[in-house]
Amino acid sequence: MTSIRQLFSLQELDLVLDKIQTEKSGAEQELTARLALAKMESDLESEKDKLAETQSSHQTFRQESETLKERVPVLEERIYSGDINTERELESIEQEAGHARKQLDDMEMRMLELSVAADSFRARITELETGLEVQRVAWEARHAELSEIVNRLSSEESKILAQRTELASSVDQVELQKYDLLRKKKGGTAVAKVERGLCQGCRMSLPTQHLQKVRTGRHTVLCNSCGRMLWTG
Repeated sequence: MTSIRQLFSLQELDLVLDKIQTEKSGAEQELTARLALAKMESDLESEKDKLAETQSSHQTFRQESETLKERVPVLEERIYSGDINTERELESIEQEAGHARKQLDDMEMRMLELSVAADSFRARITELETGLEVQRVAWEARHAELSEIVNRLSSEESKILAQRTELASSVDQVELQKYDLLRKKKGGTAVAKVERGLCQGCRMSLPTQHLQKVRTGRHTVLCNSCGRMLWTG
């Protein structure tokens, strides 16, 4: 016959298991997460892409400006050469030269802006690379620590599971099913101690008749308020 003491002892093992498994799960999740490193690595790649795009744009503008720098003197030479025969042609060339000079000024301003942006990206990349190295060193240390924690908790879990299996084998299977069901419904606590006439699961007072049944220990008695199994200790 299963005693309430056996179920309470089983619960004590289960509560220890719950704690171990929660801690182990947290450590395992942290081992696989690498959230801080992944974020910094992503930011670093993003900054490198921005720098590459900025440098590419700067190169394009530089090539175009070189072409314009060659074109403007040619146009100006024609304007002042005296070889142009009509005022309309002169006006057209002057407009073309003015437009070329305006484009060249705009390009030089844009290249200056791109140079400033590139410097900013380089500074950010250097900052991220330095920070990433620090984080990697910290992660390696934390990884070793977490691995040790998981190994230790796994060992403790195996020992407690062995004890639980042995104890559960001596418990009536019907009572064990009731206990397991109550644990799921009651947040892990199926068996509540009775102290000073109160159920410690819900802190409600118990009728005298209930208390007497609990003290005899002949049958499993449920709290009339929370439904947990009662044990006097």
